[in-house]
Amino acid sequence: MGVAIGKGPDELQPELSRDGMTLISGETMINTRNTLGGVRSGGLRSTLFGLLMAIAAIGLLFSGLSGQEHGEEEISFEVTGQVVDAESGAGLVGAWVGLHETEWGALTDDDGRFRIPDVTPGTLELEIEQLGYETRSWKGTVANGDALIVIDLEAKPVLLEGLKVVSDRFRSRRNAAATSVYAFERDDLATSTARDALEFVEYRAVAPMTSCNGNRGDRCLVVRGRVVEPVVYVDEMPLLGGLAYLETFRPWELHMIEVYAGGRHIRAYTPRFMERAAERRLAPLALPF
Repeated sequence: MGVAIGKGPDELQPELSRDGMTLISGETMINTRNTLGGVRSGGLRSTLFGLLMAIAAIGLLFSGLSGQEHGEEEISFEVTGQVVDAESGAGLVGAWVGLHETEWGALTDDDGRFRIPDVTPGTLELEIEQLGYETRSWKGTVANGDALIVIDLEAKPVLLEGLKVVSDRFRSRRNAAATSVYAFERDDLATSTARDALEFVEYRAVAPMTSCNGNRGDRCLVVRGRVVEPVVYVDEMPLLGGLAYLETFRPWELHMIEVYAGGRHIRAYTPRFMERAAERRLAPLALPF
């Protein structure tokens, strides 16, 4: 016997007997004064059976929904690819490969390879950027198990030549400095696992950090046993924030970092600055020491 829900006014409605103990609803009648003694017409057994069936149906429903969600999670996969120079076929390190109109993406490694997780099958649209190359969009259909995606970028010969000229000029300035110098180029920064540029400097320049003991700023370096608050430049502009400002950059967001005199003087450069410098064949400023 099924269980009726929301009966109309003409249908039989539940009633309570005068003695307040016998409940009548349709064909089901339960004597609450003598529940242990049995049920008239087998109504209780029928009701319990119906309830058990309903519970089982609900369980199957939730099991199906859970399986569906699990199945949706399983269909996502990792897209792998390589960004190369269109002419030479060489892998390009530090290129940004991002999903179209999102901030989700990856940087290429030393071989120009990239991996983007949690991608669903279907049409995929990527945006690829690399300093010295034309920005490119790539669109295609992907599925789990597909072969490596190879994306070639067309070089901007004039800009690449300018980058070489400017990089040589920065190198000459470092060589002329009468102090120790650590230089970290794009390849080092793009493949670093450091949380931010400050952590990168601390680990790679071998300059432990400490508090500034009341000096301006909250981060200092220990250089030859002395607490030193470094002078920090970004794109040739001095920053009052000092080392704390470097925490706002991830390593791959910079093109180059120079560390002078064991950490007393730090200069960082963004890709945008280097692009402008390459276009104008910029000569770097003289060092103030």
